[in-house]
Amino acid sequence: MEIKQLSGVLNKQELLDKVADYERATPTDIELGGDTKFTVDKENNILLNYKDKTSVVCPVAVNNLVSYIGFPKPYLSKIPVAQITGLVLPHLNYWYQEELAGQTLRLLVIGDNIITAIPKANFKHIKVSEVIAAIERVLGKAIAGYHKAYFGPDTFQFSVLTPREIEVKEGHMYNSGIRIQHSVTGKVSTNVAPYLFNQWCANGATTEHQLDSWKRRNQKEDIETWLQSVVTEASKLFDSEVTKLRTLCGIKVNTETSKVLDSVLEQSSVPQRLSNEVRSILLDQRPEDLYDIYQALTAVDTHSRLFDEHPNSRGVLDKVAAHLASHSELCPTCHRQMN
Repeated sequence: MEIKQLSGVLNKQELLDKVADYERATPTDIELGGDTKFTVDKENNILLNYKDKTSVVCPVAVNNLVSYIGFPKPYLSKIPVAQITGLVLPHLNYWYQEELAGQTLRLLVIGDNIITAIPKANFKHIKVSEVIAAIERVLGKAIAGYHKAYFGPDTFQFSVLTPREIEVKEGHMYNSGIRIQHSVTGKVSTNVAPYLFNQWCANGATTEHQLDSWKRRNQKEDIETWLQSVVTEASKLFDSEVTKLRTLCGIKVNTETSKVLDSVLEQSSVPQRLSNEVRSILLDQRPEDLYDIYQALTAVDTHSRLFDEHPNSRGVLDKVAAHLASHSELCPTCHRQMN
């Protein structure tokens, strides 16, 4: 079966469909001051009135604005949603009308809705489709599909799979790839990391390698030129990562699974519900070695429905698996993972 036919593997159009709303967003820069006024409508939505236009400020954009003027997120999270508007409205008007007058605020707008607000934005707006196009020009036909795409509060992440494959153990064929993290707002630098895709259960994990990052502000080279160098570097690391996975296959844990798993999960502060899901898988499968534990971690991180309710937890187990592959030594006495 071809990679593109496996469950969870996307083609280019399916990847673009996931960012359709953000692709339609128009960057609009406004000068703060007397023309900037925040009000509230009957539905308790915060509105931004700028000159002769009124737009609804979506919750993510409200968070951007209040964070910039110093409201701590833990404090806001303790306040009932119905009372937040009345609390923050005077502060928004004070800061964005008076204290920050003359500064530029960038808004990403879809119709009459402000989906993101970016204070002090002075860089080029680069859509996700532009990043995908740049990667395609770098890799050409060496793209077998796309995998594990999702939005976070500030970033969009997705993996590019290549046709290059190596068998790690019998029946477990892996494809090399790269993982891209791109900020629609520009708040976070664009990053690339090597990526491993397991055909056997259509899951994947990043590695601990953090390659160079690209910043839109004051960057000398364009994103495509930068991608050419980091994509080449990422592909070279694939062989070393395969070696690490084969090492995991040789470390037996079948009689000490509980101790090893406790060590791996506790050191990484994994949320309890995710930990329980990993344990449930391992109870059913009865792992023989560290590779089986690695597989359980990446499978839950790729396929768990818990992330529909808690999207901010995405990638937690991914990092645990990457750490396990790079630090696979176990204490011979207590069987805990040694860093």
